[in-house]
Amino acid sequence: MSKGFYDLTSSMLTQNRHLAVIGNNITNAATPGFKTDEFIASTFQDEMFSRYGNINHEDGQELGTTLSMATAGVQTVTDFSQGIFEQTGMSMDFALTGNGFFQLQGEEGVVYTRNGSFIIDDEGYLSLPHGGRVLGEDNQPIYLGTDDIQALPDGTILTGDGNVVLARLGIVDFEDYATLQKSGDEGLFITTGAQPVPTDTKIEWQTLEKSNVDMVKEMTDMMSSQRALQSAAQVLKMYDQLLGKATTEIGRV
Repeated sequence: MSKGFYDLTSSMLTQNRHLAVIGNNITNAATPGFKTDEFIASTFQDEMFSRYGNINHEDGQELGTTLSMATAGVQTVTDFSQGIFEQTGMSMDFALTGNGFFQLQGEEGVVYTRNGSFIIDDEGYLSLPHGGRVLGEDNQPIYLGTDDIQALPDGTILTGDGNVVLARLGIVDFEDYATLQKSGDEGLFITTGAQPVPTDTKIEWQTLEKSNVDMVKEMTDMMSSQRALQSAAQVLKMYDQLLGKATTEIGRV
């Protein structure tokens, strides 16, 4: 019976984590450039075989700090596929037409995003709300001082009359997206070690890339996960009742 408690508890923990990922995806469905997360779970046995290695033991990995059998091996994978474009007509909106990221000067260093819904902050700098100031190709914050601008496909920003170059967006990319991890819940990423490289990805001005969240899939996954959580909770309650009878009734005999 103890194994049943472990299995059911593991299932409930896993489904709670799955629902948290789904909830974050749904919350950011309207966030420009947001990339959806996919929750992947495996059994404890599968995780042990995968990490320890059943042939070459030299490539084994540490299982983690927990020794609880109730914790299944889980991970969250980000889908970096491009979202659809939406023309907004707003002069501060930019979308990347291929691989790459905008660079922002965040509070704790440089962060990366696909969200091109920029504004002009109080000091005249091109900024992403709650993200930071946008960096140019010289890795310095872009000062515009006005929203009367034009933008070229290569990221060059000009004055509204097209006569003066103000800056050029510093667009970068990474060889391995596995080195990126989300920072916060608004489509921001930080790197875990890899260095960004400049890219010639073109931009669409007065356009935004929408999130790639599939609401139909998220709602379906949410209902499935909720049912699994409820079922595990109900069976766990039955286990508790059986254990109670075993200690109060069978114990008397």
